[in-house]
Amino acid sequence: MTALALAGAVASLVGPWLWARSTKSKTTDLLACLPTAGASVVYIDVDALRRSGMLSLVAGSKAAEEPDYQQFVQETQFDYARDLDAVAAAVKDGQTYLALRGRFRWKSLTDYASHQGGSCHKDYCVVPGSQPTRRISFYPLESNLMAMAIAPDDFAAYQIKRQAGQSPPAPLNQPVWALVPAGAFKNASTIPDGAKPYLSVLQSADQILLSVGPSADHLQLELRVTCKDASAASTLLANFESATKTLRQWAHQPANPADLTSLLVAGAFRRDDRQVYGQWPISRAFVDAIAGGSN
Repeated sequence: MTALALAGAVASLVGPWLWARSTKSKTTDLLACLPTAGASVVYIDVDALRRSGMLSLVAGSKAAEEPDYQQFVQETQFDYARDLDAVAAAVKDGQTYLALRGRFRWKSLTDYASHQGGSCHKDYCVVPGSQPTRRISFYPLESNLMAMAIAPDDFAAYQIKRQAGQSPPAPLNQPVWALVPAGAFKNASTIPDGAKPYLSVLQSADQILLSVGPSADHLQLELRVTCKDASAASTLLANFESATKTLRQWAHQPANPADLTSLLVAGAFRRDDRQVYGQWPISRAFVDAIAGGSN
């Protein structure tokens, strides 16, 4: 899954609750709260996106204009574009764990939970999700730090906590990044159709790191895959280039800029020793589609 697709999947789970440069120490603080073992890890520095002007790419989408979201903002007085600073997420086995840093009006949030058919015990709340197996639980770790989980277990948010001595993944100097274990690609049903030509290519990787950041007047998705040795990296590079060529031949014409395939066919690759790098420019139409602004 691409970094944007993974981040988009997290956002679709959380709905109006979520949307995603702190110092590295602050990033590590968020990551250290999460159960990251064996999970795909996503980090979104919302404050950096806001200060750079990139957040407007998402905030200006139709997703932010939905009546349900506007009602959420009105009732809770919480708007991610203004009040959220950073999100760290761990996704594993269909369950999502998040640590969110921002400015929260806790009384408004607990009132909203009750109005939505949920319940709160002191400062711990549980809200029904879009499906019976999706229960949204949350509570304040600190006044400006929320623990949230989307899982069948009503007490899942308690797995998000301050954990002394835990070694979180090393943060990157990019506003959006994802660290994905190769095992995440074993279930083809979770991979967008446009990305499936890369499925067999990535299954042999040791580590997969994706990031999104600014490049000139657009955003750019970057990939760094670490292989066991230089020979494996050379093979991986050839496979990436072959998969992209196949995808270009398969892609529908004219290309839809909001489609994942249109993003992937623009990929460029290189190798350095046992690491393979990929780059894809991201259009505004694609960002709108991920954010819910396009069909």
